[in-house]
Amino acid sequence: MVLKIISRQEIYNGRIIKVVKDHVELQNGIKTVREAVFHKDAAAVVAVDENNEILLVTQYRYPIGRDMLELPAGLVDEGEEPLDAAKRELMEETGYRADKWKLLASIYASPGVHNEKIHIFSASNLKRVSDQNLDTDELLAIDKIPFDEALQMVNAGKITDAKTIIGILLFSAGK
Repeated sequence: MVLKIISRQEIYNGRIIKVVKDHVELQNGIKTVREAVFHKDAAAVVAVDENNEILLVTQYRYPIGRDMLELPAGLVDEGEEPLDAAKRELMEETGYRADKWKLLASIYASPGVHNEKIHIFSASNLKRVSDQNLDTDELLAIDKIPFDEALQMVNAGKITDAKTIIGILLFSAGK
C-alpha cells in the first residue's frame, strides 16, 4: 500500500528520535492521519563464550520504569556499519572483544509506531580486554550466565526484552 503524504508536522526532533504527524491519502483515496517515530538503528550482540555462558547486561529502562536483562546493544552512529556498532557496544558495555561474528537477523522492533531496525549479531571467541567504558549516562551491570539458563528464562517469561528474546532463540536454533 502506498501513502501520499499531504502534509507533515514535526512534533519533536531529538538526539535519538524524531516524532511526526502526517496527513496522508491512502491508495483508495481516504484521507487520514499517521503518527510516527523515526528512530536511529541499533545493534545487539549475543556473546557466548567457550563455556557456553552468555554475556547479558542489566540496566534501568526509563520508559518502563524498571531494570531489564538484555543483550549488550546500542545505537548505530551516523555513517557506521551495524557490525562496527556491535563490536563497539560489546567492548564498551562489557570490556569483551570477539574474534568471530555472524549476523543472525535484522528486525524492526515495532514497525507500527517507529522505524528502528535492530541488527542482531552473534559473537564468539571472546576475550576480556578492558573494563567497561560506558557513556556518562549509562549505568549497567554485566551478567554472565549459562546459555541454557538464559533460554529457560526466555521460556519462563523472565526475559522480556524483544531483541534479547529473538537473539537467544535464534542462537539456540543454530541460525
